[in-house]
Amino acid sequence: MNWHTEIPIEDSSFAFGYEDQFFFVGSCFADHIASKLLHYKYTCEKNPFGTQFHPIPLLNNLRDALQNKPIDSSLFVHRDAAFFHHSYHSSNWGLSRSDLVDQLINIQYTVQDRLEQTQLLVITFGTALLYKMVDSHKEIANCHKMPSSNFSKKLSTPAEIKLVFKEFYDELKNQNPQIKILLSVSPVRHIKEGLHQNNLSKASLLLACEMIQNSFSDVYYFPAYEIMIDELRDYRFFKKDRVHPSEESIDYVWRKFSNAFLNRESQQLNKNLDALYMSLDHRTYRESSIIHQSFLRKILFDAQQLHEKVNLIKEITEIKRRIL
Repeated sequence: MNWHTEIPIEDSSFAFGYEDQFFFVGSCFADHIASKLLHYKYTCEKNPFGTQFHPIPLLNNLRDALQNKPIDSSLFVHRDAAFFHHSYHSSNWGLSRSDLVDQLINIQYTVQDRLEQTQLLVITFGTALLYKMVDSHKEIANCHKMPSSNFSKKLSTPAEIKLVFKEFYDELKNQNPQIKILLSVSPVRHIKEGLHQNNLSKASLLLACEMIQNSFSDVYYFPAYEIMIDELRDYRFFKKDRVHPSEESIDYVWRKFSNAFLNRESQQLNKNLDALYMSLDHRTYRESSIIHQSFLRKILFDAQQLHEKVNLIKEITEIKRRIL
């Protein structure tokens, strides 16, 4: 009897390698997969706006960066002797308003530059529950612990999300016609509003992804949500908070992603790097022993061979430091 339901992932018409560039934005789950790519030495931009959960403010940020729009001056927040912005994560802050403006302008320049060169953009939607300013009705990405009376909230419909996506898509394709877009829904559950509300939110996001994928031939979907909720389907695959995926689960989804979207050469190179990293983590009670020094020279040779394909200067320097 089969006790495991595997989520099928359709073969894509493309496969990426070390020569390609990646761009990940969205929820903290986007951070996890982007971190895996960076671990394996790929060129990857990871959440320059900071973690963002709702697709509408996120897509607006991306479109504004592509269009070099001025930073919205009405959305600055002054709290705890620091300045924040409602369109950005709290990791972007400044001691003065002008300092924060400079930071956000630099982020916009970086986003525009990277999107023009990127081969694959991955957007992970986290929640469909949208917050707006009460006075201006502007969508925001972060409340920054301001009073709840400052905001209204509602569940965005799939059609609303698709409309904002199209506005961003048109601008992106104008500047980078060859880019591919991969959508996913974060398996991280937003349970502060209740499990029922979370389920409604995820349903809206899933329907939005379906509508978008069916409308644009170069937009694809990766079932990160389905893998966690249906394929793994057990609380042991979550952290103690029963909300965030465990490291083991992230590794599992990463393998699914890499098998689907990385070419064979890259997958083999990743395995070689795994072996190298494991060797680097090996420690002995006596580094000066003949056996261990011979072992270090062997992994130095392996690292230098791999360095012809990926940048391993840091690792090679560390090995040489340990060779006597």
